Amino acid sequence: MINETTHPHDMMLTYNLFRNKDVADLYCAVPQDQPVPTFLTEDKWNYDRALDVSTLSGFDATAASASAKINGFYLFHVRP
Repeated sequence: MINETTHPHDMMLTYNLFRNKDVADLYCAVPQDQPVPTFLTEDKWNYDRALDVSTLSGFDATAASASAKINGFYLFHVRP
């Protein structure tokens, strides 16, 4: 979610977006400048697309940035 606390740097990041094969609404966003985590294997995850954070409604850019700084990735659910 983009809000008044979203840092401008967070809005400029592009992520590689992966979708879990077993849980369709589970995604993993990895900043393009980070290596892909080893748990994102082809048997469990599909590459979905490059994601500009300003283009996905409901994507929390601030949480993604914080999680990526700590973990190197951001796991999240997209609810209909």
